[in-house]
Amino acid sequence: MKKFFFLFLLFLIISIHGQEKVLLNKGKITIPIGQKIILQPEIRNNTIIGFTMIQDQKTSDSIDLMEMFKNLERDKITDNSIEMTFSEAHMMNNPIFVLITVQKTGKKMNFKAKMRLKGSSSYRSTSIMPVISNATSVEQWKDPIDSIILYDFELEPVKK
Repeated sequence: MKKFFFLFLLFLIISIHGQEKVLLNKGKITIPIGQKIILQPEIRNNTIIGFTMIQDQKTSDSIDLMEMFKNLERDKITDNSIEMTFSEAHMMNNPIFVLITVQKTGKKMNFKAKMRLKGSSSYRSTSIMPVISNATSVEQWKDPIDSIILYDFELEPVKK
């Protein structure tokens, strides 16, 4: 029985570390490094309570942030989609890890995040800035991040 329990525990630890899929669980998203996703949120009373995956794509290339900033275009579409890219990147030849978010809800989106460093089994909280609708938001870290959990999504009307 002890051997069975030990094998089960070992398998569980390996499967957690070997996670390479985006996980959607009610209002929570777990994104491994190297993923671009497009989501359709389920909104109730300005709270995002769930998501539907529209697109899930691996990104293997490191993003050149300076090049990305040169080619930014803002549109006025409000189709309630949320696009997130969690990837390795570089800025002026310095390696970084980025979460790029473009959301089109017509409102400001606030959420929380926890990140797991490569080689670690636990997540720790990190700060995230609010994301304005139809604008590109870039969060960046120097830490080697393995995956990120995003949760507690709230929308608030944009003040004019």
